[in-house]
Parts: sequence; structure tokens; C-alpha cells
Amino acid sequence: MLNIISKYLNFFSQTKDNYEIIEQAFDISLNTLRKRYTSTGITAGKTHFSDIWLRDSCYASFGSLAVRDYDIVRTNLITNLTYAKKNGQIPLRIGQKYMLLKFMGFKGKSKPRYIEDKGVSIPTDGNSLFIITAEAYISLSRDKNFAIEYFDKLKTILEWNFSMDEDSDLLIEEGPYAGWADSLKKRGKVLYTNVLHFKAVDSFAKICSLINKKDDQKHYERLRNLIRKGITERFWNRSYFIDWIHRHKHMYFSTDGNVLAIIFGLADKEQALKIQSCIHNFDLDHTFSTKSNFPEYRFRHIFPLFYPIRIPDYHNGLQWLWLGCADAIAKQRTGLKQDAYELLIRIAKKIVEYKGVYEVYQDGKPLKRIFYKSEQGFAWSSGMFVWACKELGIK
Repeated sequence: MLNIISKYLNFFSQTKDNYEIIEQAFDISLNTLRKRYTSTGITAGKTHFSDIWLRDSCYASFGSLAVRDYDIVRTNLITNLTYAKKNGQIPLRIGQKYMLLKFMGFKGKSKPRYIEDKGVSIPTDGNSLFIITAEAYISLSRDKNFAIEYFDKLKTILEWNFSMDEDSDLLIEEGPYAGWADSLKKRGKVLYTNVLHFKAVDSFAKICSLINKKDDQKHYERLRNLIRKGITERFWNRSYFIDWIHRHKHMYFSTDGNVLAIIFGLADKEQALKIQSCIHNFDLDHTFSTKSNFPEYRFRHIFPLFYPIRIPDYHNGLQWLWLGCADAIAKQRTGLKQDAYELLIRIAKKIVEYKGVYEVYQDGKPLKRIFYKSEQGFAWSSGMFVWACKELGIK
């Protein structure tokens, strides 16, 4: 009897301690996120990423929306709309045009940049993230006037995606360094980009439904279904969605596209369970966050200059809090509630340990090397942690 009481008290104590840790981590993350709010939008970080990066601000917006900070999300959307090209392309960022000058401490005028910083490719995930965020804002804030006022622009932004379809199969093609993992030479059809593309079309169909654009709604629902079919046929290998297709299939497991496929409803329940089995079997979620890929990418897939500056593992072994947060949400939606909770606890402990949210980690510590230090006050991961806590019903 005493053993049973002891075990119960120990469980209660651990649960209480874990809740307090999540409370602390949530407060740190929300405070960090709100410190990135400006009069024009959400900046990515505190130092070398102190501009409005579109993808960072969109992922951060999921956290802002979760705590009903609707005004800043609206502001961020309008600022990026202001700099959208006539063909619909949204900028990569608004701020210092050349990142190298930023790293060297030079300040320039705030300008939009539309090509990734290596000057090779057009970023392909921004337009999708913009539409996904816009729909989430419109739906949660019930701001239908935003949808009505900007409908034509939103439609042009979405249609830009289809201009990146080189072979008319409704899937996006891209050049090297075009996604969030911009140190990698993925090219052709990339899973991460096309999962976002699928969700963006679905989100726009929902916007059409909200403002009674029935013909447009039917059109984009049909495209969404065809895109889902295309992704499944080309990327699904009966265990997970493969990483990218260029000349042949590159069979890496990339966490980003797979967990987002679960979150955004592209993967069905059976696929979701198989993806989570792969994450477990590939030993990707055994530390404080979920690793980015399995196996490691080969030398030829890494941007060459990342070797002399000693960060070839930037998207190839280092750990990102945002991926762990996304995986926690994916686990929750797959029905793996305990796994989701335990992962979020590990992330929370790391946030509390370093009293902040950093960009990227090595061996459980914020990255600190000769030529590169992990960005402090990272909005992307802060917003994702806030969102994950809300999704898991912890806050």
C-alpha cells in the first residue's frame, strides 16, 4: 500500500514540476515573440535576423494567432502585401538587402529582397506560407473585410505558385537553396515546398468559402485534391514522403515536409502513424527536439562555402526548436498524445535552461562557433512553441 501511495505522489510531483516548466517556457516564448513585434510586422530575431523575414514571420504568426494577437498578424500581412510584385511574388524579406553586410555590422535602407541570399534561386515557400497565414488570420479573427478587400491580390499571390510548375503537373519545381533549408542543394520537386503548396490551395479555397466565392472555391478544392494525389503518387514510399525528386528520387527522410503533411491534413491517419514510426525508428526524436533529416545529407548537397565557415551541419545535424514543436503538434493530431507531451516537455526544459529561445542548437546548447552564433530571441521557434502549447491544450 505504501509503495502505491509513493508512486502516486512521485507521479503527481513530476506532473506538477513539468507543468511549471511548461509555464515558464511558455512565458519566455511569448515574451520573446512579442519583443519581435514592430510597427510594420514581426522581425525574425534580435541581432543578425532583425528584419521581417516572410517565412519566419508567418511561422511566428501561428503563435500570435493562438494568443489572439490579431493586429500584429494583420500588420505583418499588409506590410508584405505592399511589397508583393505585380506577378504575385512575395519578398523573401524586408530589411537589409544583403545579409553579408548585415553580418559585418553595416546598416542599409529597408528594402525588399526577392531572391535567396546566394543569388541562385527564387524562394518557393513564401507565397504558400503567406496564404496559409492569411486564411488562419481571417478565420480566427473573423475579419472577412480583409478577405474581401485583398481578395484579388491574394488570388494573384496563390496563382504565382503555379507559375513555378515547369511541367504542368500542378506541383512546384525549384532551384537550389530555395526553401527554408537554404544551405541545401535540393532542386526539382521538393516535398516541403509542395506540402505548403497543397495547404495554400486548401487555405485559399476556405477563404473563397468564407466570402461566398463559390465558383473559385470549387476550382481550388479540385486543384487541392489533384495536388494531394500528385504528391502521394510521387513522394509516398509506403513508409514516409521522400525528400525531393530531381532526375531521380532522393530517398532521405526530411522531418519538415513529413510533419507538416500531418499537421496540414495531407497525410491520412495510416500515413501519419507510419511517418511517426519512421521518426522513432530513425532515432530522430530521442533528444530535446526532433532532428531535421535521416540519413545525413552528402557533401555534394551542402552549399560549399558553409564548409570553410564551419557550419556544414546547419541544416544537416543541428537541432531546430521549431521542428520539434511542429512534430509535437503532428504527434498530437496522430493520437500520440503522451509522445507529444513528453517532446514538448523536453523542448520546454531547454528553453528554461537557457532562459530564451535560440535559432539552432548543437549538443543541446545554442550554437556558438567562430564564424556563427545562434540567433537570440528567435520569433519562429517562439511562435511555434506557443502554438504547440495551445494545440496540446496545455495553455
